[in-house]
Amino acid sequence: MTRRRWLVVAAVSGAAVFALSFVNAWIVHDRELRGEGYRHVQHFVSAWRGVGMPVLPVAALVAALTAAWAVAVDRRASLPAWPLVIGAAVTFGIVAAAAVPVGQDAHASSVDLSAGPLLPVGALLAAAMVVAAVAAAGLSARIVATTAAVAMVALGAGAGARWLALQLGEGQGRHWTEGSYTRSATGGEPTETLTIGDGTFAIADRWRGRWEWSGWTVVVDDDPACPDSRGTYHAHGVEDEDLRFVMVVDSCEDGARAADLETGIWERDP
Repeated sequence: MTRRRWLVVAAVSGAAVFALSFVNAWIVHDRELRGEGYRHVQHFVSAWRGVGMPVLPVAALVAALTAAWAVAVDRRASLPAWPLVIGAAVTFGIVAAAAVPVGQDAHASSVDLSAGPLLPVGALLAAAMVVAAVAAAGLSARIVATTAAVAMVALGAGAGARWLALQLGEGQGRHWTEGSYTRSATGGEPTETLTIGDGTFAIADRWRGRWEWSGWTVVVDDDPACPDSRGTYHAHGVEDEDLRFVMVVDSCEDGARAADLETGIWERDP
């Protein structure tokens, strides 16, 4: 193979990676929903949608830039070929990172990301870019070592960035913050203020005790009004900062505490 043909291979492979990045078949997104019955949802996403962001788009853009540089080097031989090696190695490393399974488990849902049917095709195209770039730059031990090192760094960084993006994107499933909430008089219940502290809660002088949580589930316990009655609720977010409670189980004073918490919307105080 001549140098020009290797450049053509690098350009075509890079352009193909970029074009295919818009196809919804790169990542398999599995989600299991819990809390109000079990549901399983699975769909395929492209590099530019949802959990494909922001890592896979970097590979697509670098592949496109590498392809453009290969064309430029073909037209003007005096241009350096080393950017081809770096670009191809980065593309391959990030595409390979997308094949590393990552997941996130919260109280109400679990998410697992794995390789879609198009990912092996993308990896093969990226590998072709690497081979073509190394050949066009002049095969040597130094170039091969540099390519391998860059690809490994990109793989590690890509896998770590995908994991971090998933954790940040999914969050903790918690819709409340420490502070006070006020519920207007409604449904026979008076206007009251719920104060959430560091592991504690109080509603006026009626209820108080320990506040525990896991995701959207809240547990109230050690209430002097009913010390032997433990209450469990789902705390749902309303708009940006407000809350509503849905009882799971609470026998405190024959349901009086549950009626207080479940009635109306608790609005976050400024």
